[in-house]
Amino acid sequence: MSEPESPKKVLVTGASGFFGINLVRRLCQEGYQVRTLSRAGAPPKALRDLPLEHFVGDLTNRERVFEAVRGCDIVIHMGGLISYKAKDTQRQFTVNVIGTRYVMQACLDERVSRVIHTSSVAAMGVPPQNTDKIADESFEYNLEGLNLNYCDSKHLAENEALNAYDRGLNVVILCPGITFGEGDHHSHHKAIIASMEKWPFVFVPPGGVTFCDIHDVVEAHISAINHGAAGSRYAIVSANLTFKQAAEIYLKTFHKKKPIFVVPAPILIAVSLMLEFFAYVIGKEPTFNRQTSYLSARKIFFSPDKAIAELGFKQTPFKETLKRLGPYYKNS
Repeated sequence: MSEPESPKKVLVTGASGFFGINLVRRLCQEGYQVRTLSRAGAPPKALRDLPLEHFVGDLTNRERVFEAVRGCDIVIHMGGLISYKAKDTQRQFTVNVIGTRYVMQACLDERVSRVIHTSSVAAMGVPPQNTDKIADESFEYNLEGLNLNYCDSKHLAENEALNAYDRGLNVVILCPGITFGEGDHHSHHKAIIASMEKWPFVFVPPGGVTFCDIHDVVEAHISAINHGAAGSRYAIVSANLTFKQAAEIYLKTFHKKKPIFVVPAPILIAVSLMLEFFAYVIGKEPTFNRQTSYLSARKIFFSPDKAIAELGFKQTPFKETLKRLGPYYKNS
């Protein structure tokens, strides 16, 4: 009688972040042996009750990355720096691009059987605005030269993953959008909910984005361990909504009646320039700048059809996400 197979060992980089914490818990539920890599000296509180192996290390430390990958069957690379601040540009390139290069090379050297690179719709570009057609994964990145440092760094990180695929690595790329869920501490997300709760009216940008539920993102990663074509990219999209549509759904879900005003793009850009100027005067980074105003003025919609067909991706309705998470964001 043959010995039962031991559980596969999975490394998760960026395991102390919002995505990582939710994914690690789910991986442990599925019976995987989990190893985490983050700069923290210990796993975050939310993971300390789990039977996992923790590696301390920065993605920019090549030796620690290689040590963390060694002996793993699967690597899920979630680590990265999310920021639209100009001061973070160099650090962002080092972490997101060079760090990804180290992870992919380590996976090649160790002959890791499956690698999932967590990217972002930010790496996919901005689809044409003069059409109702929703873009898909074949859309070519078109944001070079616009000083959108986060988008550029995620696009270049994807290139590192694809270069590794060309050299024989079994890697897939998942691209979630703006994600809501338990454990999210994004200050902008809390501010959006707070403004719709407290203000007598709601201001929204003219654009729109792909929204995601953290449960959908996690399940897509679990599925991608065994499904999806190597070298492929998948848009992980729970809903494509304009900011006005999202606000309308929120207000209706929580039985609130408030007028919604769409701020025209020129005004949005003017406000961002003023905020950048005042922030410069007082020596701080603005919370809203030209990068974020440019993106929020555009409809950045991508189709989830490929993920649905090849990963079995399931979409949580945006209203259901809000129902579940409204109290969390209001009280956190």
